[in-house]
Amino acid sequence: MVNKQQVAMLAIIGGSLIFSLKLLAFLLTNSVALLSDALESIINIVASIMMLISIRIAAIPEDHNHEYGHQKAENISAFVEGFLILIAAFLIIGTSVGRLFNPVALADIDLGLAISLTATGINGALSYVLLKEARKSGSIALEGDSRHLFSDVLSSLGVVAGLFIASITGWYILDPLLALLVAAIIIRMGIGIVRKASTDLMDQSCPELETKIQAVLGSTSGYLEYHDIKSRKNGNNYYAEFHLCVKGDMTVRDSHRLTDGIEAELKKDFPNILVNIHVESEDQCCSSMRKPVP
Repeated sequence: MVNKQQVAMLAIIGGSLIFSLKLLAFLLTNSVALLSDALESIINIVASIMMLISIRIAAIPEDHNHEYGHQKAENISAFVEGFLILIAAFLIIGTSVGRLFNPVALADIDLGLAISLTATGINGALSYVLLKEARKSGSIALEGDSRHLFSDVLSSLGVVAGLFIASITGWYILDPLLALLVAAIIIRMGIGIVRKASTDLMDQSCPELETKIQAVLGSTSGYLEYHDIKSRKNGNNYYAEFHLCVKGDMTVRDSHRLTDGIEAELKKDFPNILVNIHVESEDQCCSSMRKPVP
């Protein structure tokens, strides 16, 4: 069975092949747009190596120093990858600006575009494999790399189409203009990856989980009210806590059965969830927050 680490290794090998093809396409054509494609592939390789390292770290079991595991290593990897993507974009911009005022004729454009399309096809297949595994495993590192590669596919297709038009019309200024367009797409993707990774690093709440908790409690009987729901996500693990108010004469055994039932219902939709339910007697509950028993 293919696992996250094997997919990450595949991304590194595939990225190296794609970079070689794109670099060859640039050397043949002298196109700054194809150079921008090659520059982004270097970042892809570095990001994939980081992704593999982070996945290995995230797989390390809990220890006395990391009792909640090492899952956030993937978030850190995705966060750094987002900044690497932005660096690639600014490198492309710096390379392209000079060509705006001094367009250069392109050479061997047909062969160069054929090689670039081959690299793009490999990139698209690699992006699909990574996204499929990311959805199965809940890995944000794989998802970030997959979306990064997919943005590369879209920009590469735009570059190939634009350079084909430039070769027919002689409008060689399209070359740097396309490179700048690629840079804009990459900047947007980089910001998106940084934003998504940072939400988990900052322990942002999980609305979908809190909605599920409220739905489960709404269909559960045997308590008086609930309050102080909190949630967060760590890698592909979910954590939640809330207070549950019960009648003062409820036994410890019955309250334990009640919380076990709630936890079992939550695990149907969130298998990797750790729930901390604080049981209170009715004299400890805040009457202003009281929710009647369903």
